[in-house]
Amino acid sequence: MKVLFHGSVRDHTSGEASFDPGEALDVRRLIEMLGERFGGPFREFLTGDQNCFFLVNGSGTMMTGGYDTPLKNSDTVEILPFVDGG
Repeated sequence: MKVLFHGSVRDHTSGEASFDPGEALDVRRLIEMLGERFGGPFREFLTGDQNCFFLVNGSGTMMTGGYDTPLKNSDTVEILPFVDGG
């Protein structure tokens, strides 16, 4: 699985543009893993109101189960900020 960080989300990952968590069962578990990797404040940023949204293979998770969206090892997950300056 490949996780890509876009825009201001990278500010919370020390500039890392991607991450390979190995295996995550769903988006909720992925968020836990990212919190372990980048710290609790990053996890809170990811789950805060109107901070980020998630795409799995190009589809928004709001339509596929939210944090319960299942993930496979072959998936690409993109994390984007809701609003990013130009």
